[in-house]
Amino acid sequence: MSSAPPTPPSPIRRRLVLHVPGYEPLSPGAQARRLARAIAGSAAAWGLEGGGQPGAGGMVHARLAGPDWATEAEIRILAWDDLIARDLAVPLPLRIWRGIGALAALLADGTLARYGAAHWRYLLFALFPVAVLLGVVLASAATARALGGAAGAVAGLLLGLALLVLADRRLHLGHLLADWAFARDIAAGRRPDVTARIAAFAEEIATARRRRDVQEVVLCGHSLGMALLAEALSAALEAEPAPPRPAPRLVLLGLGSSLLKIALMPEAARLRAAVARIAAAPGLTWVEVSSRRDLVSFHRADPVARLGLPGHGPRLESIHPRAMLAPAEWRRVRRSVLRAHRVYVTGNARRHFFDWGMVACGPGALGRDPWPDRLIGPDGALGTAIMGKVA
Repeated sequence: MSSAPPTPPSPIRRRLVLHVPGYEPLSPGAQARRLARAIAGSAAAWGLEGGGQPGAGGMVHARLAGPDWATEAEIRILAWDDLIARDLAVPLPLRIWRGIGALAALLADGTLARYGAAHWRYLLFALFPVAVLLGVVLASAATARALGGAAGAVAGLLLGLALLVLADRRLHLGHLLADWAFARDIAAGRRPDVTARIAAFAEEIATARRRRDVQEVVLCGHSLGMALLAEALSAALEAEPAPPRPAPRLVLLGLGSSLLKIALMPEAARLRAAVARIAAAPGLTWVEVSSRRDLVSFHRADPVARLGLPGHGPRLESIHPRAMLAPAEWRRVRRSVLRAHRVYVTGNARRHFFDWGMVACGPGALGRDPWPDRLIGPDGALGTAIMGKVA
């Protein structure tokens, strides 16, 4: 007598998302509005009911529903924008000095070479501010030489200052260099304010793992936020390897992750230990999503393998922004490195296997069930991959 087939898993009815943004000084409210817009875009793209409503303190309450399912999500922003704003308040000349010093140290200790080995396009991103500064110096020197004398020296200097201000406004030069100085400080453990914020994030994660009213907890790190999230998750796992049962599924999701930006630095022993603990954690689902268009991420680089650590690395997925976006938005993304780096969280206009709104508020369990393009039918109903009934 043959045994009965296994019961298919049920859709996710309630989900908690803890989102750590990247290195940009957007307030929790602004981040929440961005994510709520992404969920509204998902509803339109997939023909679903519902959307997201930003709340106080960087919260988003969301609900999406198809003909035979409904999922609610509580999305919380784990904010550190105040620390970033403090960095960007430093005068531009000092940010340039610190950033160039950080990049010079990375050249000397071989980190830039490790970037190139991990993903050669990321090395281009690392060298971009150096190329901009070199262009400013050459233009200034050429002007001074062409005019000659004291007048030429003054004109060259004024041109150089004007080009620096323009590069800061148009190319975000000061922001990029502050980011490099920040990364170097984190690797070396020179930011007690960030260490304290990571500890606060770890408390949030520990509380989330004890929730009984959600079926899945998604820890989402965008860009450099993934480095902070990894350390916070590691601390939570160390303090409580196994939370009281029943516990929700735990998922770690990296979006355009810059984890290796810091982890490949020789001083970053604490972050590498955190990655090792995550790689060995039982029951944890880890997914990394990147794009070939995104120069600010390590596209399809397994951080566990790159760091030579034991354990299981993440599931690697590559998105295609052109397939996600409306034509006008795709043209804007093509022209902007930063837009391409934010495409993971700014929302879809078209159905694509990856859709942040569906990750946050869709019926499929991330890493367990098929992606939405194989799960949701043309009418918004569940396909045959999941047959459980929504309570």
